[in-house]
Amino acid sequence: AASALNGCSLLQASKLITPRHFGMEQIAPDIYLQAGADDASKDALVDAMEHARQAVQQIYGSVASHPVVHACLSEICYTEFGGRGSIAKIYGNQILLSPRGRNWHFLAHEWSHAELRSRQTFKAWLDMPQWFDDGVAVVVSAAPEHSESHWQYLIASNTPRPTPEELHGLKSLSQWLAAVHKYGEDGNAERKQRGEPEIRPVYSAAGHELRYWLAKAGTSGLLSLIARMNAGLYFVSAFAAENH
Repeated sequence: AASALNGCSLLQASKLITPRHFGMEQIAPDIYLQAGADDASKDALVDAMEHARQAVQQIYGSVASHPVVHACLSEICYTEFGGRGSIAKIYGNQILLSPRGRNWHFLAHEWSHAELRSRQTFKAWLDMPQWFDDGVAVVVSAAPEHSESHWQYLIASNTPRPTPEELHGLKSLSQWLAAVHKYGEDGNAERKQRGEPEIRPVYSAAGHELRYWLAKAGTSGLLSLIARMNAGLYFVSAFAAENH
């Protein structure tokens, strides 16, 4: 069922290749917004794009990727482009934003994925674990819902969350999504309806881990890890070398 849904999502996402034919309007280079938006919404998206670019540059030192952004005004639009069950998505170099994700935080998160991939060989990209990829994206995005303060709230409230060992075991996207489900991050819509606090243990755990690592390694350490992997080292060895 998951494979079928993923295939359907990819088929719908193929419409991003010719977005003008499916209700999108180009408002700036590499930026599309659902037709009918007012000037304020257009200006806000352009500003978010620049803010996200600066956030990517701050962590990576420069910006090598050039993603194309598509933002929806309605949930129907987002679903029709294959975005069901998420707030923002990336397909290769195409970023798709829902109405809930139309801000620089979510844009920067997805852009970080594009940036990391653009700097890696195919072999290195295949070996890059999901927890590290998403952890860097969380740091780049500085999203309040994945912040250090939210991590501390999870600890104080004794909310179940992955241990460092469990986090490091989330290598594939399927393992990552299984953990997101296990720790209830996919149930936040229901929590919000009940008036309960939303929780994001998996993304916050990755952000906490990478926030600490990047504070020590810095941009040079991140680029060095990428270079080691591009040279043929597996992630485990490259990560250990940088930690040493």
